[in-house]
Amino acid sequence: MNRQGSFQTGAKGIVSGFVTSGATWIESFEIDQNGTQISGADTSTWKFVFKDCDNGNPVLTLTSGSEITVTQNTTSTIFAISVDVVGMCGDYRADFAQQTNDGKIIHWLSGIVTFVNEQLGF
Repeated sequence: MNRQGSFQTGAKGIVSGFVTSGATWIESFEIDQNGTQISGADTSTWKFVFKDCDNGNPVLTLTSGSEITVTQNTTSTIFAISVDVVGMCGDYRADFAQQTNDGKIIHWLSGIVTFVNEQLGF
């Protein structure tokens, strides 16, 4: 996943990329806040929601403590995804957000992620 400048959103950053459908999606990415870890990230609730581009309905939701592991270090926060992806194909609007312990919701990333149905022979 990477940043792109052409997508319009109120999120702090842009996400884009490709994921193989029919396989286990295992990927890690880092976010920092002014060169340091995100304060309270490891005790917050995180969601990565993938919505149908045509109707906006959620198709897949990844949640911290389940499909997302959150790890803090001194210069960034690391998010590790591990989930079996089945039946998704095409472009999906992706939004990555945090709900802090005091109920504040922060929209970190938004963009288009493409799921590709690749026959892997298993």
